[in-house]
Amino acid sequence: MTEAVTGTVQSPARRSNTSGDVAGRTLSVSIDGASRPCRFRGMQRLPRWTRRVVSESIPVLILALTLACERSTPAAGKKDTAVPTVPPPDSAVVAKPEPSTWDSTAGPALFVVGPTPTEALVIVARYGDSTAVDSTTFDLGRVRAIQVDLFGAGKHVAVARVGTTVPSTRTDSCRTWPTARLQIASGDTTSARGWTVGFEAGHAAEAPLDSIEGLPSADSAQLAADIARIASALPGDTAAMFKGLPFVVNKAWRARVPGSPDVLVAVVVRNVNQEANPRQERILLIAERDSVPSRTRYTARYSERVSGPEETLETTDPMAIVLLGTDHRPTVVVTHDTGSGFSYTLVERVAGRWQRRWASAYAGC
Repeated sequence: MTEAVTGTVQSPARRSNTSGDVAGRTLSVSIDGASRPCRFRGMQRLPRWTRRVVSESIPVLILALTLACERSTPAAGKKDTAVPTVPPPDSAVVAKPEPSTWDSTAGPALFVVGPTPTEALVIVARYGDSTAVDSTTFDLGRVRAIQVDLFGAGKHVAVARVGTTVPSTRTDSCRTWPTARLQIASGDTTSARGWTVGFEAGHAAEAPLDSIEGLPSADSAQLAADIARIASALPGDTAAMFKGLPFVVNKAWRARVPGSPDVLVAVVVRNVNQEANPRQERILLIAERDSVPSRTRYTARYSERVSGPEETLETTDPMAIVLLGTDHRPTVVVTHDTGSGFSYTLVERVAGRWQRRWASAYAGC
């Protein structure tokens, strides 16, 4: 196959000897702008009388001779070269946590009852659910020596003062909340046994309520029926395995809030009792009805639904109802228990609508 050659051919410098040796001489051939050496072949040593003829004929014969040129390097076919992508170096910048949605008029922290009534978990308000507790150093200076109002369900039960505090601890992959030792007023020692949550004194007020367990049997049955009716009409009921199963009321409170509708807070469950794989659906429900007349029906205003294997399902449980902050907004304090740790949320009634206003970081394993 004949190869077309374009460009210029540079003849080597004339040798000083008169040997007339053409064979073995090398030409530099520029092909497509690239200079390549080219060696003559197929020519023997010439007689002296022909040297001049051959020497003068080189320019004329160069195209023919080039066909016999032996390239030292074969022309490589054009190939697309993949340029390796070098990843950028790891950044040492730590993402700044999102600002907390906690209302400062609720005080610096949420206090949750610990193993004994004189111990409290200190849920520092500035660290929300976007914060990794493992990398956090809690500042407890704001809570030391303050007075705390303690609430059980919705009732104010005691006043205590924060004594010593213990920082958060970490063992293996587990992290705990900071704790505080409470000095309970001598006259409140007995009533304080039933407290569940606390806030800095003066930042929360009680919300009078009654529980389904304390109602007369007829009223209790009627309330349970109302709760089941509300739960059955909630949107998002997509788990087919729970269809047709009865709703069981696990907990229910009714609160009367001055200047606001009556509030119903309940936890409703449905169970699939499979011996090998028991499953549960759990619903946190908040409903309202007009306080006048009091015989009107409750209407759902807020709900959270979770379902899954009973042994690993997150337990969502209301701990108290309080009137929080300077505007005394109705607030449900909710605990979320995963079995290996806890987090807490405040579901508040703001501008006539119930919403999850604040969620704590998660502490546990």
